[in-house]
Amino acid sequence: MARLKLNYSESIAILGLNPGASPEQIKNAYRKLAKQYHPDVYQLDEGERFKEISSAYYFLKKHPEPPIQNQNQAHSSNPSSDYEQKRRAYHRRQREKKAHEANQNAEMFKWLFVRFRLFVFIILIFNCLLAIDYFLPSVSEEVKITKIITIKTISKAKMIYSYKALLNNGMTFRFRKDEMDKVDLNNPFILNRTTIFKEGRFLESKNGEVKIYIDYGLFRVFGGLIPLNILLLITYLFFVKNNDYRLTLFLVALIVFIFQLFLVF
Repeated sequence: MARLKLNYSESIAILGLNPGASPEQIKNAYRKLAKQYHPDVYQLDEGERFKEISSAYYFLKKHPEPPIQNQNQAHSSNPSSDYEQKRRAYHRRQREKKAHEANQNAEMFKWLFVRFRLFVFIILIFNCLLAIDYFLPSVSEEVKITKIITIKTISKAKMIYSYKALLNNGMTFRFRKDEMDKVDLNNPFILNRTTIFKEGRFLESKNGEVKIYIDYGLFRVFGGLIPLNILLLITYLFFVKNNDYRLTLFLVALIVFIFQLFLVF
């Protein structure tokens, strides 16, 4: 790490100490400021303040005593020197204020991410189970349609009809309007569904001549949300360190998860 060229007065001021500070005071001040301005915590100046603090500490480590002229002479009343000291003090206060705000933000994000952890693993496990369910062999069972409910939705000022069939095994099966003429309430169907979540894929007549596909569901139409959510959470856990980006990834994954729950229930 390249060190700045500093003198005793500048170094002692950077650490917020008075001339004549002991080596122990210098070490304690350095530890406190280094922790506060570490680039992982304070990200506003790309580590410049941390480099300045480190350079000041290394200088004072080699030259812990103030120069002779500083011990024997009173402070000069040179206006330019006074202005420079005030300017440095002002910028130091501003940096300390920003560092304090950065520390507060870092603590807030740390608190949030600890509480997000349980939700992250629930969402990840849920989507992994969905992925497994998608690739497992389908289950077929004979069912009868007990009732058909008409569902109306409006899209661009146009009424769209779809239907929901209630099956005698307690499941429901949603299908499009143009499939309605294939439905015969008097004849049984073979329901093809997934193993874990019992998500219907299609209904098929026993002779195989009629096949009715589900309108939409966890795997049909919205199946792409499964790898998307897994990717979002893996990125959140292992690849992204920026707190704002991590928060965004979590919120997007949570919204997708809520929508998936809506499709399940």
